[in-house]
Amino acid sequence: MRLLVVFFVLIAFPGYTQITEEYDNTIQRTAERMMNEASLKHASMSFFVYDLDSNDVLADYDGSKSLVPASTMKLVTTATALQQLGSYYVFKTHLEYDGEIDTASRTLNGNIYIKGGGDPTLGSKYFSKANDDFKMDWLKAIRKLGIDSINGAVIADASWYTDDMVPSTWVWGDIANYFGAGPSGLTVYDNTYHLEFSSGPNSGDSTTIECVRPYVPDLIVENRVKSANIRNDQAYIFGAPFDHYKIAQGRIPKNKDLFEVKGSIPDPAYQVAWELNWTLRDSGIVVNNVPTTVRRLKQQGKITPKDRINFHTRKSPSLSRIVYWTNLLSVNLYAEHLLRAVAKSRYKDGSNFSGTVATTKYWNTKGVITSGMYVHDGSGLSRHNAISAKHLVDVLGAMKKSKYFKSFKSSLPVAGKTGTMKSMCVGTSAHGNLRAKSGTMSRVKSYAGYVTSKSGRNLAFAIIVNNHTCSHKELKKKIEQLMIAMASYTN
Repeated sequence: MRLLVVFFVLIAFPGYTQITEEYDNTIQRTAERMMNEASLKHASMSFFVYDLDSNDVLADYDGSKSLVPASTMKLVTTATALQQLGSYYVFKTHLEYDGEIDTASRTLNGNIYIKGGGDPTLGSKYFSKANDDFKMDWLKAIRKLGIDSINGAVIADASWYTDDMVPSTWVWGDIANYFGAGPSGLTVYDNTYHLEFSSGPNSGDSTTIECVRPYVPDLIVENRVKSANIRNDQAYIFGAPFDHYKIAQGRIPKNKDLFEVKGSIPDPAYQVAWELNWTLRDSGIVVNNVPTTVRRLKQQGKITPKDRINFHTRKSPSLSRIVYWTNLLSVNLYAEHLLRAVAKSRYKDGSNFSGTVATTKYWNTKGVITSGMYVHDGSGLSRHNAISAKHLVDVLGAMKKSKYFKSFKSSLPVAGKTGTMKSMCVGTSAHGNLRAKSGTMSRVKSYAGYVTSKSGRNLAFAIIVNNHTCSHKELKKKIEQLMIAMASYTN
């Protein structure tokens, strides 16, 4: 009877944590204690830790439970891209023309085409040399044709990828903002423009848009943004891809000059055509017709010639360098480009859907059990994504054996030092030792990566938490304790 009473007390006591014999260690106990806290009462967690050297599972708290992963989905995307395309893969953007060049009059009786190849780095802030150099390079290449006038137009061709720039499962509140910029076969400036606001001295005052950088042709922004007693940006932009009418609403700090809010360029290909058109005109080259795109011409029932002459090719930085920035700073646009590049390579179809199918099928062939893995985009912005901690660890384990492991691992932020992990685990055993990709969105926090334990064991881990009631800052501190437990592990 005494034993029965003791057993009942253990179960009924709210602070009791049941520890399985299989994973009775500090890492597992830390995870279980964390999930017993009141702020995680309504939350779900998937946590899995694996010893890459001994093949031992060191911790498993619902490790096979599929949850919304946020940006840790980028680990799957970048790993797939490296494996399928190789670290030296480059994207190519071509200049082409149709018609004939009249050497006597120095006139091209035809059009100049900018044929995109899915390069996400054209004019990107992450590659400073790519910023404005591309337009000067193109101007030089066109001048080498020996022409002073174009009896046609500058036409952008973004058909390398499909026109569904935004995955169907992204939410309306994201897609017109910079972090929701969709991939295009011809992307430029990270598909981002900047609105500079001036705000009034009082809360509730109207604001004024002072500048748009870069200038976006045909852009109309209905400004509903108000001044407020806040310190951060709480303004959002709403509008559909290819639609140049946008609504800006929300709040920005009061009494500010040139406060920046970033949106997604509605038609990146048209932006490129428009900018090259004016670069040529400013240099003295006459262009008779207005700039346009292949997509717009198709909508008008016009067919562009397939026979074009390629006269210049611009190559992107290597895939390994693109992967580096994708994971270090969690660049959504880069991840979406990589997903579609895999789709193009695998199925000759640069669509979001083909990219998700190619990703899932690839890991299935590599021994990862993909049951319960639901991939809907490359960046993790879609809330329809679902993946488990074990799925992520399986991918991390497979990459440990890959010839591209160095490129992959070096892209992961270092705890206490770089990227999105710079403020994590400072001054602890995980500082400078743990590398991980983080993920954050409303009611989602996740991390996945590698750490070397105090006893020298090389560990791969992943943690995903959904539907917590505490703040992200508070949850981050709780997860830090898990990371410290892994780094301090001595068994």
